[in-house]
Amino acid sequence: MKIKFAHISDAHLGAWRNERINELGFKAFEKTIETIINEDVDFVIISGDLYDVSNPRVEVIDLATKELKKLNDHQIPVYGIMGSHDFSPSNKSMIRPLITAGLFIDVSSGDITENGKLKLNFSQDQKTKIMLTGLRARKRSLEIEDYKILDINSLEIEKGPKIFILHTMLNELKPKEYKDMESAPKSLLPQDFDYYAGGHLHKTLPEKLRDNGTTMEVSKKNNIIYPGCVFPTDFRELERIKYGGFCIASGENNGEKLDLKIKYNPIKVIEVENISLDCTNKSVFEVSDKLKHELSQKDFNDKIVTIRIFGPLSSGKTYEIKSNEIIQLFKDKGAYEVLVNKSALTTAEYQSISVVSGESNEEIETALIKEHASKIKIGKYHVGGVEKKIHQILNILGTERQIGTKVINYNQSLKQSFLNIFEIDEPQEHKK
Repeated sequence: MKIKFAHISDAHLGAWRNERINELGFKAFEKTIETIINEDVDFVIISGDLYDVSNPRVEVIDLATKELKKLNDHQIPVYGIMGSHDFSPSNKSMIRPLITAGLFIDVSSGDITENGKLKLNFSQDQKTKIMLTGLRARKRSLEIEDYKILDINSLEIEKGPKIFILHTMLNELKPKEYKDMESAPKSLLPQDFDYYAGGHLHKTLPEKLRDNGTTMEVSKKNNIIYPGCVFPTDFRELERIKYGGFCIASGENNGEKLDLKIKYNPIKVIEVENISLDCTNKSVFEVSDKLKHELSQKDFNDKIVTIRIFGPLSSGKTYEIKSNEIIQLFKDKGAYEVLVNKSALTTAEYQSISVVSGESNEEIETALIKEHASKIKIGKYHVGGVEKKIHQILNILGTERQIGTKVINYNQSLKQSFLNIFEIDEPQEHKK
């Protein structure tokens, strides 16, 4: 039997605070569903994080419902799990109405056995007879604890073609740039599945799938697939990957196993132009001139422009490089949207410091404060005075609200403490 299915992950609908970019994420999802329908697939897998939060805005839910209904109207079932973003421990995730309406089949249902094992159930696709199961994610990768109690044997003895859906990064596949991401050993997965539909990592794995037109054989040694995100979800992803997509697997089902090939389908809804500006030994005026030069060299019409500004300025303050003015300059040249990142921009007088390792936390904190205080000027206060006030501020921030104290009174007490530290009188109109 010939089969074909689509594998989507990490749509993160509603992820952007910038509404114009948010709409591009919606457009990418709509284009994904349209492409899937045109490909005439047998079913769709969503391996987590359809939504960016478990309780998204109504317009986000409306979009997802409308698009999944299109699949349902074409008799294309959707099998999936909840990811770390759309999972709710109280079972109040907005994935739930999609399940109730028959638009999303949750394959992660299971029960705890008498011996404390988690036994997952299988869902069988009626058309292809493929068995599907999987383990939903939890916040902070806590599903790793669920893998440790998984009834592996009940999954492995199931005969016939089968697919496992996961929303967890695996140690052995983790890219270097994601070294800090929580992950689990590959050995926790049940063995002998034909295809492992991965989610959570916003990067396509294997990476070669993103090479133009690449079709890859799915083998026993190479059957864990991560399609990456449908659309970039933050500044860094716009820089690194610029666009998202999904995978389509096709091949044969001989009744015992699946013989598959997989291909990545890019979803490009807008062009992204990246600008990276190293400000080392540059003045504020030189940075401004460099940006104006960049502006004159390229066409930014109807593009998202990301501008990363970094390094120590030779003179001037970081706030003198005004993001809103930069954004307006590029928008005047026709840019669809402009994002500016200055998180790594510093001044010559504010340099990174080092603390000798092996010291206690208290000693490290004292050393950090002492060295930073020597570089900060606050009104009439000398270096020792600034240092003292930083310690006082940290002490106040560590004050917990006592049982029975109202939040409004607690906040007012903190505010008054800050005013006292800097000997500031609260304006009379604020006291009313």
